[in-house]
Parts: sequence; structure tokens; C-alpha cells
Amino acid sequence: MTYQVRTISGRVWGRIGFILLIVLAACEPAATLTPTRVRTLSGPTIAASPVVLPLPPTDPVDGYYGQNDPTAAALPGSGELPPLPIGGVEQGGQIVQITAEDGGLINGVLYQSGLIRQPGILLLAPDHTTWGTFPAKLADAGFTVLSISMRPGGGITDFNVLLRALSSGEADPGRLGAIGAGIGADTVFLGCVADMLCDTVILLSPTQHDVLLAAMPGYNPRAIFTTASQEDATAYATAQDLAAAATGESFFQPFENAGSGTTIIQNRPDLGDLIIQWLDGQFAE
Repeated sequence: MTYQVRTISGRVWGRIGFILLIVLAACEPAATLTPTRVRTLSGPTIAASPVVLPLPPTDPVDGYYGQNDPTAAALPGSGELPPLPIGGVEQGGQIVQITAEDGGLINGVLYQSGLIRQPGILLLAPDHTTWGTFPAKLADAGFTVLSISMRPGGGITDFNVLLRALSSGEADPGRLGAIGAGIGADTVFLGCVADMLCDTVILLSPTQHDVLLAAMPGYNPRAIFTTASQEDATAYATAQDLAAAATGESFFQPFENAGSGTTIIQNRPDLGDLIIQWLDGQFAE
């Protein structure tokens, strides 16, 4: 018997090698997959309180205070609470309360007209009733006015809360001024030094000469209006020196035998007109 031997060409060997490669790859064990931790979302885990306390708007609950008011409820976290109407009218204004940082309540009167945000004026005195008809006169001249009786020990902290309460939804936050009388003038000035929301101050009989003069660089270059009567020597010197130390617009109005603090505006009604003229100039659009 005769056998015939044939050789395999290079092309055939190439095909065989390719086929073997595929077979060997198929025989390799599959790679092991390792589980990977991924983030998952969960729903709220704190249920809403089933009980709503049926309390008046400003009653304390275990030492906590708040306002049950739609405008206040709509504010963001840490937002300032607006003045809360509590019913009643005084000298043409709405009686209000503002919640202080310590949870206490600050009493005052809000004078507001129309829906357009007007320049805001904060009036600060030991007793807000001693301004007489001046707050209403300011309101009639086109200002939103918040007139406040100072709390003992409230000081600059209360001032900051009051200024923001005025601007939170009542007045134009870009046009705010403050008027203080006696120790209220000191608080207004020192409060405005620390708070750039305050655009201008009007001080009736400021009392702490050295303290206020030392703080003046922190207030400059904003506008300042001061007034005092000559028989009140400390207030007169303080008002005069503050106006002289101003680097921005300033005005000092001296009087004789006009009294002190809010008494000046009662004895000299023309001072009210002068203040309105000053404010119109400061907030002119």
C-alpha cells in the first residue's frame, strides 16, 4: 500500500492558530465580580408632630417664643421676624411686637401706608410715646416708621433685631435710617456703627461723648445729623463734636432752652420739618 503525504501551507497554519486562540480564550475561567457599595436614598425618618399647640401668637412655650404669622412662617431659616401686629392703634399707628434674640418681646408702633416699600425710619427712645405726633408726621411725609420703647439692657443687640425687622417686609432695605433721643441716640449711633444696613442717623442729645467719638471712624463716611440744646452741656458738646468728626455729609443744629431728647422736638416743632428735609435729601431717588 502506498501513502501520499501532503504539506500544510502557511495560510492553513494561520487559520488553525486563530481557531486555537479562540478555543483557549473560551476555556479561561470567568473573572470574579466584587460587590461595590453604592449610596442609597431613604425617606424622612422623623414623623410630623400630630399636635398643634392652640396658643396665642406670642405666648411662651417652655421658655420658647415665636410668631404664628404667615409672613413669619414663610421666612427662611435664621430669617428675621417682621413686626407682629397685636391689635389696637396708637396715635395713628399699628401696635406691634418684635421678638428679641433672647426671646423677649419688644413693644412699639408701626406707621405704614400703601403697598410700595418706602424708606424706613427706626425711632428709639426710653418711652416711644414722648415723640408725640412726630412719628405720624414722618409717615405722612412718605416714610415707614417703627417707633420703639427701649428695653432695659437691650442695647445694640435689640437695635440690630429692630432694624432688620423693619427691613424684613415693611420698609425698603436699601434706604434705612435711625433716629434716637437721649440714651436712645447713643444706642442708635453705636448700633449703626456695627450695622451697615443703617444709611443715616439723627441724634437728639447724645450723651456718651468719649465713647461715641471713639466709635466715629467705624461709622464714617455715612451721613449724620445731630442736635442739642446749649443748657445740656454734655449733649451739646457731643452733638457738635460728632458732626465735626464726620468725613461724610453732616449737619449740627444747635438750640437754646429747648430741653433734652424728645423734649426738643416738642418745644421746637420746626425741628421735625428740618429732619424730614434732611431725610428726603438722603433718600432721594
